[in-house]
Amino acid sequence: MAIDYSKAVKYATWSQEVYQNFNGIQLSGTATHPFLINQSDTDTQCALLLEQSSLTIVFRGSESDIDWETNFETKQERIEFDQVVIREQIAGERKQIYPYESGGDSGALMHCGFAEAYLSVRDQIHDYLKTHDVDAVTTTGHSLGGALATLCAVDLQYNFKYLTIETYTFGAPKVGNDKFCESFKRRVPNSYRIVHGMDIVPEVPRWWQNYRSVDQEVRIGQRWSWKFISQRFKDHAIGAYIEILQTLAR
Repeated sequence: MAIDYSKAVKYATWSQEVYQNFNGIQLSGTATHPFLINQSDTDTQCALLLEQSSLTIVFRGSESDIDWETNFETKQERIEFDQVVIREQIAGERKQIYPYESGGDSGALMHCGFAEAYLSVRDQIHDYLKTHDVDAVTTTGHSLGGALATLCAVDLQYNFKYLTIETYTFGAPKVGNDKFCESFKRRVPNSYRIVHGMDIVPEVPRWWQNYRSVDQEVRIGQRWSWKFISQRFKDHAIGAYIEILQTLAR
């Protein structure tokens, strides 16, 4: 199925807005205040917005004092981004676990840190679905939020088979091995993993760590720059994603 860029703009905008003051958040273009989940022990947040019987779950990415919009022109800025955002928050956990608590023999494994973060809000998401009239769910998020949106989508399809599921992620890192990606492809065919330009985050964890990207990659923006190193960090900014997607949606 071809990507709907107008939807992509909306979800990218909401993925940006959840970085703001979370407790008072209002997603643009909506009149209803979202249901907020804030799990402090894992620092995991998501906003659930129900419109008629369609639910959107927007996962918040990693917070950092670093300005996502900076040009990262200095060596120190690049070092700080790499240490704080990539190494500590994305690539720090290298072991993988089964995607379902009961285990199994599927061979599908996923990133332990991402799994723990998602599982910390999973029960609240499940409870919401059990107490509301929902027939379709979209999961979305930027950066680490995109990783959690990926895990959420396959989990909901596994446990709520009556739901129609789709996923839009922006600059999301890899979350699992080959078997996980195969399972995800079967369960969530309406998935769009959007990557802007030379964004470095979708490339981690690295392939030699036994991680693979889920299918349905949608590439936007320029894939080359003379400022090769700094551009790879700059292209991760959610604002840069939105700017290109708005052009494509016209």
